Amino acid sequence: MSRAERICERLPKFYKSWMEDSILYKFIKAVSSELDACRDLIVEMMKSHWVDTASNSDLDMMGSIFRIERLTGEDDEHYRIRLRRAIADFTGGGTLTSISSMLRMLIGDDFKIVEYPPIEGYYEVRVMSGDTWILGSNSVEESTSTEIIIEAEDTVENPEIKNLDFNESICFNGRLEKGDKLVVKDGKCLLNGVDVTDRASINGLLRLYRKASTWRYSELIKERIGVFDTTRFDESIFAVSIPKAKISFKWLRYQPATFMVQLSQESLNRSGVSKEYVQEILNSMKAAGVKAIVKVMGG
Repeated sequence: MSRAERICERLPKFYKSWMEDSILYKFIKAVSSELDACRDLIVEMMKSHWVDTASNSDLDMMGSIFRIERLTGEDDEHYRIRLRRAIADFTGGGTLTSISSMLRMLIGDDFKIVEYPPIEGYYEVRVMSGDTWILGSNSVEESTSTEIIIEAEDTVENPEIKNLDFNESICFNGRLEKGDKLVVKDGKCLLNGVDVTDRASINGLLRLYRKASTWRYSELIKERIGVFDTTRFDESIFAVSIPKAKISFKWLRYQPATFMVQLSQESLNRSGVSKEYVQEILNSMKAAGVKAIVKVMGG
């Protein structure tokens, strides 16, 4: 029943207000139309103040309150999801709880958040006997087991690597020819794939520590320079080349101030968003100095 009909029902019958060609009915009809228009405007105004019902420019104005601008090509639905989690941002910041809430609204429950995701750490340095360098694990763990590879670029004897700060070392008793690789890992020593642990002196665990420490490489070359016997001078000290070696470290590094979101390609397809879109949302939500990584599993 229309507003005009409801008004007419309340008038005395002898007014005959139900007659559509009467002046009274036309007056009631005109007033009712204005009241209906005012009601519609009030309803629209109320809807524009709610995230769930606002649209277009009204949604943009609401986003300006939280300083969240609409991304290029972003529709109302996805923009609305970002605005919904704005409250969580202000109350929970870039915490795990607020990030999880946003992801549930965006793609559902099919995701996993990994804090301090592991990656392979690698460090390489070319040295000659007596050289030192500084190296730490750059990981959240206090100490990390590591694989050390010594690759001879010339003939070297009794190569030794030592952590001067923690007094840990590995010394191989023997000769490495050019191209030989000596691998030290988990207390074992392999020369070109052959176990030579019995020819190695290992002191300590040979770990990389969160606090950077000083390492030194040395070998027997210093004892060979200028060697001569009683009958003749073997060769000029300046003619002896100092052999070099390539030292490599490999370890599992747990990235500090980093989290990874693992999700499936199916969840992205179902929600109609891309990996890049999720990455952009996380970048706008995470705390300063924190790295966010999005990894799509099975796609």
